[in-house]
Amino acid sequence: MIVPSMTLYEIHKELDSDVRTLKSKIDYCHKDFKRKVLKASRYPFTHSYDCLTREKKNLFVVTLYAAKRSDREKPLINICGIYNRPEGKYAAALAIGMNLTTIHPPHFFKRYRERIVKDMKSSNDDIIRQYFFRNAWGFVAAPTDAKSEGVYNFFEAGDANISFVCVNSEGFCFGEKQGNINVMKTIISEEMLREDQKEVFAKLNENFALYNKDMFGSKYPG
Repeated sequence: MIVPSMTLYEIHKELDSDVRTLKSKIDYCHKDFKRKVLKASRYPFTHSYDCLTREKKNLFVVTLYAAKRSDREKPLINICGIYNRPEGKYAAALAIGMNLTTIHPPHFFKRYRERIVKDMKSSNDDIIRQYFFRNAWGFVAAPTDAKSEGVYNFFEAGDANISFVCVNSEGFCFGEKQGNINVMKTIISEEMLREDQKEVFAKLNENFALYNKDMFGSKYPG
């Protein structure tokens, strides 16, 4: 269980070790997903499952994706842990094979709600789940430079440390890398940018398009 006194590294270790106890549940999710894919009339097909670990009671959301019917045997799988701290609800995306965790604090989802979803009525849980349903399949990142930091400072007043900018299916995210932990700080949409600011992210957008083509062809789920 995640407790307020835990450091980022302790949270990373807790989630990384506890998710490994979910193997049988994830196997069940996969079996159920295969049945759903066979019954689906439209592709790509995506479905999410809530999985609670038995001993530590950590909540993980497991999302599976099949671009076509035959992908049901080897779907893409995304896993994120959702947990509470005094300041609000967090979500941590786990890249298990890479020993990497990307943590999204409450402020990130506040900005996602305001700038991307533009929905003030949905619950925080719904906003978090919507983000991962739409952006479960990775991002393309690059180290920040003076120009990208300038864009960040234009939209986010404050002294937050940022070390990378990334693009996903809905916008540009800024974050800080701390070893094998990424902390996402905020997100902005492309429509928020001025023309000169869009130029800053042109190469990032180009690389993201290539990533999508390599991964999904014409079946990108975003």
